[in-house]
Amino acid sequence: MHKANVSQIHLLQRCPRLLAYQLRGRRNAWKIGLAGTGVLPGTLFHDQIAAPFHKMMASGSSPAVRQRLKALLIGPGENLEMGLLALLEEHFFLPVVKRQSKKLSADQVMQLGRALELWNRHLAQFLRKALLEQRGDIDTLPAKTFHNPEELIKSVYDLGDGETFRVIGKYDALLFDAASGEAVVMEFKGRKAGYAEEDFLQIVLYCWLIKTKTGITPRGVIFYLEEEEPEVRYSSEDITCAMQNLPDLFRRVIDVMEAVSKKQKKSLPPAPDLQLCAVCPFDPQCDGEWGPRIQEISTTPDHETKEAFKEAEKGMASLVNALQALRLPVEPSGYTAGPRFIRLKIKPLLDQGVTVRKLMNQAENLQVALRLHVAPLIQPQAGYVSVDVPRKVRIPLTLGEVWRKGQRNRPHSKVAFPIGMSIDGSIVWADLSDPTMTSMLVGGTAGSGKSVFLRSAAIGLALNAKPEDVRITLIDSKRITFTDLTSLPHLSGPVLMDNDPAMEKLSQLVDEMEKRYRLFEKMRAPDISAYNQRAETLSRQVVMIDEYADLISGKTTREKLELSIQRLGQKGRAAGIHLILATQRPDARVVTPIIKANLQLKVALKVTTASNSSIILDQTGAEYLIGHGDMIIGGSVPIQRLQGPLVTKTEIELALQKDTANGST
Repeated sequence: MHKANVSQIHLLQRCPRLLAYQLRGRRNAWKIGLAGTGVLPGTLFHDQIAAPFHKMMASGSSPAVRQRLKALLIGPGENLEMGLLALLEEHFFLPVVKRQSKKLSADQVMQLGRALELWNRHLAQFLRKALLEQRGDIDTLPAKTFHNPEELIKSVYDLGDGETFRVIGKYDALLFDAASGEAVVMEFKGRKAGYAEEDFLQIVLYCWLIKTKTGITPRGVIFYLEEEEPEVRYSSEDITCAMQNLPDLFRRVIDVMEAVSKKQKKSLPPAPDLQLCAVCPFDPQCDGEWGPRIQEISTTPDHETKEAFKEAEKGMASLVNALQALRLPVEPSGYTAGPRFIRLKIKPLLDQGVTVRKLMNQAENLQVALRLHVAPLIQPQAGYVSVDVPRKVRIPLTLGEVWRKGQRNRPHSKVAFPIGMSIDGSIVWADLSDPTMTSMLVGGTAGSGKSVFLRSAAIGLALNAKPEDVRITLIDSKRITFTDLTSLPHLSGPVLMDNDPAMEKLSQLVDEMEKRYRLFEKMRAPDISAYNQRAETLSRQVVMIDEYADLISGKTTREKLELSIQRLGQKGRAAGIHLILATQRPDARVVTPIIKANLQLKVALKVTTASNSSIILDQTGAEYLIGHGDMIIGGSVPIQRLQGPLVTKTEIELALQKDTANGST
């Protein structure tokens, strides 16, 4: 039987090779790459402040402290946060600072105090909600809410074929939420968010251990003590969905263990984020011990892999020969086969006068030489130049497939949906709550996949969140894009097909945005997320406009619409109101500087001219795309080529069946 603790499995997600070094006895391997100032003594906060308080509340070992908390709960609600902070300072924070006075710097004490304030705010909100549910039963509230921290839990997973995997772990804290009737696993991180995916996995593992013991799946909270907004929450539905990935995860841990024990000779995968290598002290010997980090990945099914590689090898030979004939010698540097195109990687021989610019100027010549229907997209990359050529047999990509493959890096947001698949097989998500992509501009010619993109976004949003959490407004001047989505439970009303109702709706949303800001001001909440934690839940609003150009036919209409878009684009994120605006005429008369400046994320599908590409992305390249969902995203995010998915009846039916009783699909 193989076994590992949760921390080791946690480290695997950051880098399998770091886990290998940790298993070899390099105890500091777990620290490499973590984000944060390094000032906050996180272990001290957890071990001598948070854990003792949770234990005291669960056991009742200090009647005086519990009596004081009871008095705070009986008193006015607005005094709870300040009173609880005073209690924590007196009984936990100040004694720790006194004991550690010779070891702690002034900055560390200040960071520790700040962390205490953030945690206290969370506890006060949690207790206030629990108190309302208890209906006055204050005596039992602490014992029901708090459970003993750091309990050691063990469980065995049956991987089949007689192979088992044993997992051991200690969660930081466990609470019971009387308001929702759910258990809540809490993890404290004395740093910034950094690698959120691996931290989510850690919560999933603890929840799985608790489920195997109790039969109940908790929800999770990660508390990043160096963040301004420290809480990251995960629903029990999120946790349950992620548990499906555990068998694959455990097998990957076993692979690392066997590589370390030398039972099998095999190379280990590199870190998902290769930037980690730049700060890793093991970087010089890493390739020699665990194999080359640059590995070609095929995103095609296994039975098609050989055919894809044959096509890539043939394409590479033709490319090198064509460039040689153009007196531009290059060195082949590998390839990657995606679902719609193959990325051929070459290195220009600089000592022979071959530059990146000279290669990029050969797109049309290569189209003729390689017998392509469209010119290849040629771009500089890290260490090579990529030449993207269409595949002869294109593999269809559905929203369902993208959704399943993207669960590992799915944002924990009510307004997220998968944009598409990158060339390496990873799924890229849009998160409208992220300041870098709160609103979107989508441009592309007829047949480029623009309407398909909007349909995919609408269904993706519907699959991701409940109708009460996200309301969608669809504006379709073409009258054909959303005809089969009219019964979607997330819609705020009927699909708007005429100018006047569309304009009226946008004006209403501007008014709603201003109303929400007044509510936030009263509650002293910076945005909708903070407000929803303190008051009734406000739904996020997403507006999708297919063919924006049709709405601005008149001068007066254009001015009103641009003003609404400008205001929503500038202030909508904090209020939870988002825009996705699409047009098949991405020219300067339609996509004006005002529109462009207020839509952060840019999505360029195939366009007819380089100038159209420049208007959307501020650079050329979209004119070389294949069409049918082939896209380049940019603007507020790094330029990247993706393949967008098709929406099938299966995904539409799942979205149509979703109601307020259902969790995330």
